[in-house]
Amino acid sequence: MHRPLPEELRFINLFRLDQNTLEHASWRTSEFKSDVWECVFGTTRTSIDFRKTLDDGRLLTDSKHQPLLDDIKRFLCLQTHPALTGSVVLAPLTARSRIAVALHVLDYFVLRSGQFGLAANGFRLVTANDVMVLIDALTSHRTLKHAIYEPKHRILQHLAGVCVSERDFAVVRAANPGLFELADGEESDLPPDQTLIARAWLKLNDCYLPGKTGGATEYRYRVARKRLLAKVIGEYVLTDLKFDGLTLPGLDVAPSRWFAQELPAVPVSDLDDDERAAVDYVGQYLAVLRNMHVARQHGICLISEQSLAALDGAEILLKERTKERQRFTTLPFSLANDLLSKSIGFFLEYGEPLVDFYLTLARKGDDIREMTCPVPPKLAALGIVTWRSDAGTPGEFFRHLRRGECLFNMLEVLIGAVAIMVNTLMARRASELEEMKADSIVEEHGAYFLAFYLRKANVGEHRQRVLRPLPGIAAEALLLLAKLSRTLQTLGYPTQGRLFEVPYSAWNGAQPFFGTCQPDLRRCFNRFCDFHQAGQDEQGRRYYVRAHQLRRNFAMLFFWKGSFGGIEVLRYFLGHSKPSMTYRYVTEAVSGKVLRRVKATVAKDLIKVDHPATQDLAQLVCDRYGISLNELYILPERDVVDYVEDLIVSGEAAVEPEFFDGPNGEEYRVLYRVIKRREEA
Repeated sequence: MHRPLPEELRFINLFRLDQNTLEHASWRTSEFKSDVWECVFGTTRTSIDFRKTLDDGRLLTDSKHQPLLDDIKRFLCLQTHPALTGSVVLAPLTARSRIAVALHVLDYFVLRSGQFGLAANGFRLVTANDVMVLIDALTSHRTLKHAIYEPKHRILQHLAGVCVSERDFAVVRAANPGLFELADGEESDLPPDQTLIARAWLKLNDCYLPGKTGGATEYRYRVARKRLLAKVIGEYVLTDLKFDGLTLPGLDVAPSRWFAQELPAVPVSDLDDDERAAVDYVGQYLAVLRNMHVARQHGICLISEQSLAALDGAEILLKERTKERQRFTTLPFSLANDLLSKSIGFFLEYGEPLVDFYLTLARKGDDIREMTCPVPPKLAALGIVTWRSDAGTPGEFFRHLRRGECLFNMLEVLIGAVAIMVNTLMARRASELEEMKADSIVEEHGAYFLAFYLRKANVGEHRQRVLRPLPGIAAEALLLLAKLSRTLQTLGYPTQGRLFEVPYSAWNGAQPFFGTCQPDLRRCFNRFCDFHQAGQDEQGRRYYVRAHQLRRNFAMLFFWKGSFGGIEVLRYFLGHSKPSMTYRYVTEAVSGKVLRRVKATVAKDLIKVDHPATQDLAQLVCDRYGISLNELYILPERDVVDYVEDLIVSGEAAVEPEFFDGPNGEEYRVLYRVIKRREEA
């Protein structure tokens, strides 16, 4: 028995493992014995409801299943317990992620309770083959949650068997005629007759979002996935049922006026091109299964040691079925610089007039859709004639967008322009941009600085707040957004004070109002790229920029010289006198992983044109990967970047600047060096 400890050393009890300490979790606010756990992860609140049905028809919370329930609860607590984390205090987001993955693994078995006989046997009948089947399922789909829950299959299976009376069908059809129109050639995963019955059932069971008054939906009748899945499998699973990218052809009906983007998007990472699961994500789920070894050592009886031995053979399957790692697409340098130029131009030309006109309407307090104030001459020249587009087709909407007809869309373009400008010059993450407020702009002795909380640099639950020099043009843009936010607050409109909040669209709303909603940088980036018709790849897909790509372009500005301005552009905005100062700034602002990718991308561009500076590096790539120079020149660009980056990581090659004194002061050149490996030296 443990000896009692003095009060100041009580925290050591967390490391003394027994059943009581394994019931401790700092993120849980409810008692361990509660049927529903209320949980808090930082600012995020959620709940875990254990009142789920097992294969005997009884709830998991039934007294008959108490030992199984207690083991499941202790296993969840173990995920953030010092028994697994040691002395590391997990950040709220990390803790939440670990609990979510553990719930998914548990749900795999609870959802298939009859197959495993959980009600009578708990996890005792789960075999090594069952564990391998789970691993096989995890590696079968790029989205692991889909592999575990099979949401589309279960929805269609459920809807294939629903019935609606003739009277109810007629009532729903009379009230919602557009819901029952089947367009020629319309795809559906159910037969036509059953598709209409399913739509009626969904409407009767409140499983459609409220339509075009319901906010950001591309359909007039869009299935409320979470609500429907709660009806289909909600009583059998422990986690929230939210699935991004779940398509339901034939059930989402009548495209509405919400047009997200004009063209298909160039994938922002290899995850978009490759349907295989990412090995890092699968590894998180395997880690939960391996944690069951630790759980059994402390009396938590889930899957047996013999069955968990199947994990030893998982590496072979992972190598064959998963992607090694995620690679983000780097924007063509000329395109990224063109977007930077256009973002600055749009802000300087229209930024202040757009914000001032919006605030003029806000002060009047009338229904914004009426546009009761005269449009200022500069905005009239831009094309503004109304608040929101009434286009009924994508083609019509994007014609309106490029003619600058709608104030709301031009505000979206403005926010996209400011985000592109600031992120290119400051290399900040999207999450850091989205949480910025007016006090993020700090002025000291005539110079501006950006204050923000560093992501991925936390100690426990605390993140470091830092200051970084803010170029004048970026400060001017952020101050304009701060003016918008502060004025709306002063006028009493709802706003959280974030700089990148998007003005409400008042989309057919019942009440006229002003205000702002959550930052939506993705949408504003899309609007900006469609307005300026950003470049396309050879497949006709448009480059829709994202924050992490702009972080790369920030670094590429340093490495590119000559035709695109390169270092001089960056030095101008940062106010540096020497290239070495700018390079130090680049390395401080951009992580080593991102910087490596940028170096490899620039090297690839020179290799492709057979530049003398990269001849030795090109030959090393050929020797290392068993290809000829001719084959190297015609390889897909992403493959060449991958090869060069791998050589940089292994230490066989380096891409670094060399600084020297020239006739016009400090100058530099980028060296592409081949480094002999130790065994070759």
